[in-house]
Amino acid sequence: MNKRLLSLIVLTFALIVSAFAQERTVSGVVSEAGQPLPGVTVVVKGTTLGTITDLNGKFAVSVSENASLIFSFVGYTTQELKVGQRTTFNVNLEQDAEQLEEVTVMGYAKKDMASNTPEIENVTDIVTPNVANALQGKAAGVNINASSGQPGSKSNIVIRGVGSVNASSDPLYVIDGVIQTSSDIIDANQQGERDPLANLNPEDIKDIKILKDAAATALYGARAANGVILVTTKGGAEGKTQITLSTKQGVSSVYKGNSQRMNGDQYVDARSRSLANSYGGDPADYIQYVNGVTTDDAGNHSYSNTDWGDHSFRQGKTSSYEVSMRGGDEKTKFMVSGGYYNQEGILVGSEFERYSARFNIDHKFNDKLDIQFIGNASYIDQLDASSGNLFSSPLLGTYMSAPTVNPFNEDGSPRDWLDDNPIAANFVHDVDLNPRRTKSTTGQLIGKLNYRITDWLTFRQTNAVNVEDVKYGYYTSSLSYDGRSTGGSKSNSWGVSSTLTNTSILSFDKTFNGVHNVSAIAGFEYQSNKVTGISAYGEGMPSSLQNLNNAAKPVSMGGYETEYRFMSFLGQAQYNYDGKYYATASYRRDGSSKFSANNKWGDFYSASASWYISREDFLNGNTILTDAKLRSSYGVTGNAEIDNFEARGLYAYSSYNNASAAYFRQLSNPDLTWEKRKKFNVGADVTFIDRITLNVDYYIEDSDDLLLNQQLSGTTGFASARRNIGAMRNSGWEFQLNTQNIKGEFTWNTNFNISLNKNEVTRLDNDQDIQINGQQVARVGSAMRTFFLREWAGADPTTGNPSWFANDGEDHTGKAGYFMKDGKWATTSYGAAQRTEQGNPYPTAVGGMTNNFAYKGFDFSFFLTYSVGGKIYNSTRRYTDTDAIYPYNMLESAYTANRWEKEGDISDNPGWGMAGGQQHSSRFLEDGGYLALRNITLGYTLPSHVVKKAKLSNVRVYASAQNLWILSDYKGFTPTTVDPTGINFFEYPEGKVFTGGLTVSF
Repeated sequence: MNKRLLSLIVLTFALIVSAFAQERTVSGVVSEAGQPLPGVTVVVKGTTLGTITDLNGKFAVSVSENASLIFSFVGYTTQELKVGQRTTFNVNLEQDAEQLEEVTVMGYAKKDMASNTPEIENVTDIVTPNVANALQGKAAGVNINASSGQPGSKSNIVIRGVGSVNASSDPLYVIDGVIQTSSDIIDANQQGERDPLANLNPEDIKDIKILKDAAATALYGARAANGVILVTTKGGAEGKTQITLSTKQGVSSVYKGNSQRMNGDQYVDARSRSLANSYGGDPADYIQYVNGVTTDDAGNHSYSNTDWGDHSFRQGKTSSYEVSMRGGDEKTKFMVSGGYYNQEGILVGSEFERYSARFNIDHKFNDKLDIQFIGNASYIDQLDASSGNLFSSPLLGTYMSAPTVNPFNEDGSPRDWLDDNPIAANFVHDVDLNPRRTKSTTGQLIGKLNYRITDWLTFRQTNAVNVEDVKYGYYTSSLSYDGRSTGGSKSNSWGVSSTLTNTSILSFDKTFNGVHNVSAIAGFEYQSNKVTGISAYGEGMPSSLQNLNNAAKPVSMGGYETEYRFMSFLGQAQYNYDGKYYATASYRRDGSSKFSANNKWGDFYSASASWYISREDFLNGNTILTDAKLRSSYGVTGNAEIDNFEARGLYAYSSYNNASAAYFRQLSNPDLTWEKRKKFNVGADVTFIDRITLNVDYYIEDSDDLLLNQQLSGTTGFASARRNIGAMRNSGWEFQLNTQNIKGEFTWNTNFNISLNKNEVTRLDNDQDIQINGQQVARVGSAMRTFFLREWAGADPTTGNPSWFANDGEDHTGKAGYFMKDGKWATTSYGAAQRTEQGNPYPTAVGGMTNNFAYKGFDFSFFLTYSVGGKIYNSTRRYTDTDAIYPYNMLESAYTANRWEKEGDISDNPGWGMAGGQQHSSRFLEDGGYLALRNITLGYTLPSHVVKKAKLSNVRVYASAQNLWILSDYKGFTPTTVDPTGINFFEYPEGKVFTGGLTVSF
């Protein structure tokens, strides 16, 4: 008995050992058209064991030799693969046409197969408080630049060219099915709009889709002229509850580019030469008069050598922490998350802090009814460094303060003001005394109901409320330079925005005879927004008591209230035959309170068609052309992003002679109407050998009824008024290429895109030029915002004075002040030179390229963006390249550049001290093109058999670097942070960022 028992134990042990010996860990990558596919379910057949792919499409699972793996994902054909002796898998899932049509819902309706809709999923490796910055260069036809390096600043997103001048050019945002616009996100200081994406935690985002053509945007009607960005946040998942913890820690520093300024010796040399040329004599005799120079009785000179950038810029620190929990069963799925993000800006006095929380719960009552609730809240505390032309601005002080001036006293404390500096304000002393702080609290609640009346008829209802509370405060200490004249001051403002949205959709979807699929929707949408705010300003503030109650002199108080309402009826019908031929038509009628009764309603529509050539019998089984589709669309969308009461005559109230008085502030315009954008698109999507996918699009988009400022007679009491008097065209090509370069245990995928766009004004009132600002003009036949400037001619070879090309078509032989250069007449008279077109701010081509590599658990990627053409008017250089006429510091490039010194010299730069060269001209117009290494990421995902020992399901560590280098001739910090108009004036630059991250799931 004992021997039999012992034999049985030994045999059992042997079987167990054998079983464990045969079980091993296999890993791999799941992709689609060369791009990693996250969220794919990988299950060992016949068991409940399995995993899901991570953000890079990777998976690892323990299996036995005889097992089979099942790969499944909604909208894709399920694959079953035997393990055998393999240890790695590279799985390519193909879209299931029929299933995909059922599940791909783009906002209101199913995806129109005639549209090209880029989708971006992995946005978490890039450290940014605004996820829009992570989209740059990822999709053809989309040009994204940060408006500022200030943490939390709004991104400028332009889809297929700028579409307006005075109405917004921002796209429409639809977040979890609810419309949001930039104008709904208030700025309590009324300094401009903020970005709806700034309130979102990037870790909460599932995917972002960009809608460009009429087939995709027309259903959004009056607000879709500039494209639509659809954001879907993460939801629950059926299965065991999974908890994910992630953190990122980073440091950042300024990317100096070509912004290096003169040192002390260079500055003294330039200023002394300038004074000598202005007043005569030897430059050495004027050194003692240079700012910051001290001269002793023996004639010896001494001065500091201060790099002001060392005091204005710092190494900023970034911390991010996120936790999420998701799970559920067949009926109820949930996801809850919380996040914290803090970023110190690279410019002193700037910081961004955000707390965020989100939940997503959906419940299926039965086969007919399911509901979903999505809620999110965020709190943002943003400290804004003084910028622009404020005397206390660290940026202005960095550029213009003399390097010969010491900002510190002998005891090391900051000097309270600088009597020997061109700018008396000492930002080193003032930056912490004058805080500018914005605090915003945002909450949103979305409720969705989905009721399947029959298997082909469904009713969907969405209700949402958004509320935002924003407080802004700017304190100027009496101890600072800016606060000396007021005895200290405080400006406070507060605003509350509330938006209600109601959307009702009835959808029909039925297939007849197995080959005829018809789907349609009919819907109603209503949205209202109300903003209320107050502001107050007082002077005579004690430094330690920053409450307006303590102001000795209340100066002003004001308030505002504004609101709008939208009402919409919409419908769409789609037909496809046998998954080969598709046709779609859509219509939307929008009514808006922003317009008068004459034009309160607008009609917007589209029609599109597509043909899946690869599904034809004559291409069946073709191993070269494995997928191909032709598509085309035409439609009309609108732009209603104007002031809420722009069509109305308005009065404003003020005080006069100690009594209230009203005055006429705005002329009424009952004929003001929607800006419209007519969109035509033709494109093709082809895939070769299941490894190379190319998307090509050609588009023409005509914007009509543009709102421009029309000049009025002085008898009206107004200089101009907004009228629908313009039209322009954007046309171009887009190319998107995805390739699987290497498949196997080692994988290499590439994504490349390029967009070519041309902008042209096609109509103006009586074809008369419209001056947009002092440097730009709207002119028929040219691009909107064409730079209209005097053409810089460099130095007069005889006198060294600044000169400009005459460009008047006349012969100036023998005339004083004129000379020939490069075959053209030039003049030293600024007034005599004629302004001419000098280019525009819009790039000829933009794009990006991403390369992803993977080997076992390692992943590596690098990301490039580029821009070709487009001009930047570097208005900052009008203060930093002044030929030393003024005592401000200058760029080192101005010192080392070729410069006129004696008669006969041919030079692009006047002699030191020659006045007039700082006036507006093409001298300060620069090429905005660049090539940037935006991101490098190296990561490692631990094998599943290792993490399972710690009772974890996934562990990934990674390191990344952003903005490592930018190849550009731009004479500033970076060409990527420029105002959308193409004019730069002391812009906050972007920084280089180095980050380490860790993600753990269990």
